[in-house]
Amino acid sequence: MPFSSAALHALLQPGVSERWQVVQRLLHPEMLVLANRAAERAAALLPQQWPLYELSFKSRRAIDRGGGRRDPITDYWFAFDRPPRGAGIMLTVSGIERTVTVGLQLWGVRRPQLAHLWSQARPVWEALIDRIEHEGQARFAGRRLPMTGMRWIDHYLNSRAHYLWAGFIYDWNALPTAERLIDDICALLPLNEALMEQAEIDLATTNTLRETPARYLTGAPSVAQIVMSIKRRGMIIDERTLHAFHLAVQVRPLVILAGPSGSGKTWLTRLYADALTGVGEGQPNPCYLLVAVQPDWHSARDLLGYYNSLTGLYQPTPFLNFLLEAAADPDQTYIVCLDEMNLARPEYYLAPILSAMEAVEGLIDLGTPLTETPLAGGGVVRNPIRLPINLRLIGTINVDESTFALSDKVLDRANLIELRTVDMAAFRSQYPIANDQVWQILSDIQHHLTAAGKPAGYRALREILGFVGQATDMNPLEALDLQILQRLLPRLRGEDSPRFRQALNSLHAICAGRLSRSAERLAQMMARLEREGYTDFYGY
Repeated sequence: MPFSSAALHALLQPGVSERWQVVQRLLHPEMLVLANRAAERAAALLPQQWPLYELSFKSRRAIDRGGGRRDPITDYWFAFDRPPRGAGIMLTVSGIERTVTVGLQLWGVRRPQLAHLWSQARPVWEALIDRIEHEGQARFAGRRLPMTGMRWIDHYLNSRAHYLWAGFIYDWNALPTAERLIDDICALLPLNEALMEQAEIDLATTNTLRETPARYLTGAPSVAQIVMSIKRRGMIIDERTLHAFHLAVQVRPLVILAGPSGSGKTWLTRLYADALTGVGEGQPNPCYLLVAVQPDWHSARDLLGYYNSLTGLYQPTPFLNFLLEAAADPDQTYIVCLDEMNLARPEYYLAPILSAMEAVEGLIDLGTPLTETPLAGGGVVRNPIRLPINLRLIGTINVDESTFALSDKVLDRANLIELRTVDMAAFRSQYPIANDQVWQILSDIQHHLTAAGKPAGYRALREILGFVGQATDMNPLEALDLQILQRLLPRLRGEDSPRFRQALNSLHAICAGRLSRSAERLAQMMARLEREGYTDFYGY
């Protein structure tokens, strides 16, 4: 038998996480062995075309039923497909049907190519079509019953169905040998390859041989739904800015969010990913990954991992594992947030990814000596890997002395969206404040901080007001004075200029007589500016 009884019954294990863990421990290794054997046979069958094919495994750990309800996966599969995609060969172990199936999976985008092959080269494919008719099964959502004597392929092409699965089904209790399953894969593979070659011919006339997101990213929520979802979660953002951000994510795989610290850049990436996938507040989002960029990142291995020549294993990173999951799930947009991406030089650690964005093949060289390399922790990775068209990188940046300026190489490949304006009126509408005097002083200070180029973000404003609200044992202005001193004045530093000098004078005028500690520190800063032509919070 190609699979042990324990491996098959892993799909009957109760519990979401428990089932996934047992599947990965028992079923996945046996499927990987079978997939590798099938790949060897397929490489001999299609020696020129096979390097274009990729192997992917099911990556979803649970079935999302909505409303926070998650059920265990009911099947597990591996698939072989290649660009321009839209069809592939898959082997599935089903826990519901208790079957093992080998079939051609075809999406509606490849229906015209199937119709062309069947009309122009019927004698070539009749034997395979009839074998599926008599030994296997074709599954599609057709409303009409087939006419007597009509082949399944004619019935499908005459229906309005889009998705098609056609292949062979085996009961767990009567499984064939592994060789028979591999024979089935190789029998269907020439049809898949013919579909891909016909698709390339059809696409050549439109100069769109390169993969485009429109073929996969279907069923995405509208801009209005995304705006509503993000604002419902409490984020304050201009709708025009949000619309521009959404369009930027759709048309380019790299988007950069710039703005002062605390303006909600990182939060926006998560809220946007949740809005795309329908994930509720507080729920995990398997299609979102937050990567904290480190200042010591100097090469792509910091982001993608590296090959360990001593163990013969590839050491993956969470980013690489996420990339492989995205490649295995082309119908869903996957979002990576590169938080503080300019703490290191992006053109260094993103170099192969930036190059893949502009190459037709979209390939990334992992630097491994073999085409397939085992991963530390299980699984394999092919080299080179293809940058998934459904993967989006969103970088957040702050511009200060701790970061690097973005190079033209990066800017030329990205849309930059700035979250700079802090809408105080909208903020107050969402954050009711009992003390009008506190609010007015804070608004005036924010105005002059903005004039100095050092505005406070929503995070700082929210925490300042939270501090004042909690300080029930002191006067509200005294608590505000402490927060201005602790949270806002340390931002102010710079050389003498009319703009900076005017901001300090205005801030001092606001604080004098009401916020004594802050007024005293501002006076010291202004005196130093007069003496030395430079000042900051720490100099006296």
